[in-house]
Amino acid sequence: MALKKIDIRKLEVGMHIVDPIYIKVNNNSVLLMPDNTLIVSDAQIRRLIDAEVSIVTIDTDKGTDTFQTLLGQKKWDEVAQLSGDSSAANLLLTRHINSFVDSFTSIVTTSVTSRILIGDDRVARILKEILQSIQENTDVLMAMIRLKSVNEYTYTHSVNVTVMGVAFAIKLGFNNTDIFRFGTGVLLADLGMTSFSSSILRRPSGLSKVEKEEIKKHPFHSVEFLKKNGIEDTLIEKIIVQHHERYDGSGYPNGLKGEEIHSISKLFAIIDVYLAMTSQRPQRAGIPPHLVLADILRNSGTLYDPKMSKFFIKFIGVFPEGNMVELSTERLAIVASQNKKYPLRPVVILFQTKKKISVSTKMKDDDPKYTINRGQWELVDLATEGAQYGKIKRGIDHRQYRLNPVSYLDQI
Repeated sequence: MALKKIDIRKLEVGMHIVDPIYIKVNNNSVLLMPDNTLIVSDAQIRRLIDAEVSIVTIDTDKGTDTFQTLLGQKKWDEVAQLSGDSSAANLLLTRHINSFVDSFTSIVTTSVTSRILIGDDRVARILKEILQSIQENTDVLMAMIRLKSVNEYTYTHSVNVTVMGVAFAIKLGFNNTDIFRFGTGVLLADLGMTSFSSSILRRPSGLSKVEKEEIKKHPFHSVEFLKKNGIEDTLIEKIIVQHHERYDGSGYPNGLKGEEIHSISKLFAIIDVYLAMTSQRPQRAGIPPHLVLADILRNSGTLYDPKMSKFFIKFIGVFPEGNMVELSTERLAIVASQNKKYPLRPVVILFQTKKKISVSTKMKDDDPKYTINRGQWELVDLATEGAQYGKIKRGIDHRQYRLNPVSYLDQI
């Protein structure tokens, strides 16, 4: 038994608490958590924090230590044997599997783009195969749960990039085997980020130059971990190692450029950037899709492969779902569903809009030129009602109006 007292703020899923924990309720001691408890969820940790528990004692022989690198992660078989109760270990494993599948499903259904793409039966089928393969490799499953615990944003981002990546690979005509390998590589690419303490990744002051260089090595950690756990695939390795490389050689970790980068990695790089920039984060709103696509087009031939850039923009559409737009009739709307035949006449969430009357000299270029009634909107198909409402004139930055397009898409 290797005991260690730790601050409650350092308690993580996978740790084994030794002593029972009591709280005072009406001057009586009430058992909050029994002895020899294995922490299996963030809810247990929150319950201890809410009860104002400050210090706990963990057994690092029966659970994880305060921090281990990804490559230092204990094998599940070892953890299960240390627990001394095979039925309890099997129950815990089932909980982990359910937690992983549930979180994956929740992320997909929350993302507008992902839930649209997964409507394709082929996409859904391959994603199901990828999830099944991870469930069958318990140590990789535990690494995914570890990623969720250490960096929720990176975990969520990995899931959404996987969904879009599978959809694009199908569109490009890859065979099912390569699509499966591509999706698996994308989902597991950032496992290496768990080799760094969450306190470093979340530090408000940012990273030092040395720390940045270390974190750039995370693709190598991912590949080494997968090899250690029986996943040795040259395509998956290239996908993981090359997804931060750039067409002009300015990327990392190897500074590859042009045709030195695998074509499927070039696609991964664009999807990765697009979803990172358009996603809502705690510290900032998502950047409007049309502005991100313009940035990708602007950097085509430098940061991004020209052919992949062109294909990506064509597939995603100039004004994707969730993009706020101005119509030719000076009405504001949010694209709800694209029209592949008539791209400028999609189905939109149409707002009641009034154009501002103000002195032009006082107006800044980025000032909102309209006022909108947030509570009054209707769903309109511009393909059939275009004569009355017009067509898309240009994209609008929804941040000007402090409006979250996803909240409206969720209502239709």
